Amino acid sequence: MLLQLVRGLSTVPHILSLPSHPSLANEISQRLGYKISHIPNGSFSNAETKVAVPIQHKEKPVIIQSPHKDINTHLMELLLTVQACKQLSSTPVTAVLPCFPYARSDKSESRNLPIGAKLICKLLEAAGADEVITVELHSSQTEGFFNIPVSNIQTTQLLADYIISTNSEDKTVLVAPDAGAMKKVTAISELTELPFALIHKERASDGTISRMTLVGDVRGRNAVIVDDMADTCGTVIKAADLLVNNGACGVEAVMTHGILSGAAIERINNSSSISSFTVTNTLPQCVDQCSKLRVLDVSKLIGSEIRNRCYDSSLVET
Repeated sequence: MLLQLVRGLSTVPHILSLPSHPSLANEISQRLGYKISHIPNGSFSNAETKVAVPIQHKEKPVIIQSPHKDINTHLMELLLTVQACKQLSSTPVTAVLPCFPYARSDKSESRNLPIGAKLICKLLEAAGADEVITVELHSSQTEGFFNIPVSNIQTTQLLADYIISTNSEDKTVLVAPDAGAMKKVTAISELTELPFALIHKERASDGTISRMTLVGDVRGRNAVIVDDMADTCGTVIKAADLLVNNGACGVEAVMTHGILSGAAIERINNSSSISSFTVTNTLPQCVDQCSKLRVLDVSKLIGSEIRNRCYDSSLVET
């Protein structure tokens, strides 16, 4: 059995920024001092995706793409770039997806529904990715769909530090908008020593929320709704209204992934219950469209993991 060192200072990291989130890729590149190339949108006349990869044989490709809005096109750009890098480079290919696409499709609710997250994992492997870096998967079970190393970066400390820095400890309560957010809320509660409450949701047969019940006391406190992602924001706005009706003196939201699709921005702007809405920059944000929107930077967290992947030597069997 031959063991060979495949990572180390002899390789030169090269960040490839795909079109979805160039500003985050620039932030990461500046922090690390790595070479960066921006790969533009491209397509053939029949609408097939076209990419050209400026990578050298001894360079280590670090491909950054955070699919949003035109998700399927962004995915195809990523897969083609991974495959091209695998053909061109002799070093491991790292795919960085700050916000993992199809993350909520992590289980099959019925036999006729696909498991989208599993498919994305297998496509990345088939394209030739050697390792994946992402931020806060919707469910940790998605890591089990991979047969290659995956780093699932957590934002718990980042969000906890922000909440403590912007709130009075004796007048603040954390709120989980549903049972799925409880793990994140309790983790932040342990770091901040803040109390927490839970909103229990009941759904009608068509999947719409029929009733929301608050479990816990928010009277006279500033309520901070915490979750891993905010999409259309219908639920979080209803949760904020419920908290105000139960005596909260103020409500803010702190989320990791700000998908903010559909009428989300309009809902936040029109809400009289929510005073601020904070997300990270795993996805691009239009702060000029919403005065309540605040953005936390995750480039340091992602950059640290990229550096570890580029320079921590590992032995692999060949």
